[in-house]
Amino acid sequence: MKVASVEELIFPITVEAYHLLYENGLVEEKAELIEGVIYSKIPKNPIYSEILRRIHSFIKEHVDLPVFKEDPVTLNNSEPEPDIAILPPGDYSKSHPTSALLVLEVSNSSLSLDRKKAKTYAKGNIPEYVLVNLIDEKMEIYKNPKEGIYTEIRILSKEDVFTSQSIKNLSFSLDLFL
Repeated sequence: MKVASVEELIFPITVEAYHLLYENGLVEEKAELIEGVIYSKIPKNPIYSEILRRIHSFIKEHVDLPVFKEDPVTLNNSEPEPDIAILPPGDYSKSHPTSALLVLEVSNSSLSLDRKKAKTYAKGNIPEYVLVNLIDEKMEIYKNPKEGIYTEIRILSKEDVFTSQSIKNLSFSLDLFL
């Protein structure tokens, strides 16, 4: 007899249903929708907050595109709130963006969920996903999404330099922010 995995027992919801649940007070504000499943956001610790501030400030100084910090991006049956999303030029006052050129997550206590988000970002055809892994002091670089998966994954040490293929003049090492 086959036993169902937890993922097989989940009843996924749509982005529209997620918004309706939130509007009716049934979803807390500190939540995000990933692959049709609502996840509570993990409380932020000081090191996470400081590293995110440093990276966000650096990117804002070096990139001449809209840069969102912890704001929703609507992708298929998901509405993640990446720590940083670099967006194509546009007006985002009437709806959340539905694409990004690059997303970045800073992770220590949420590492497994942030790795799971790689599938969501690949399905949304986000060209690059940078996962700043504070536990191991490494950056996980996901590139070139095809059919819902990233075809190129690289692990960079804190000294290695990441150079974006999507954002002109954007390169940095994790060492810069630690």
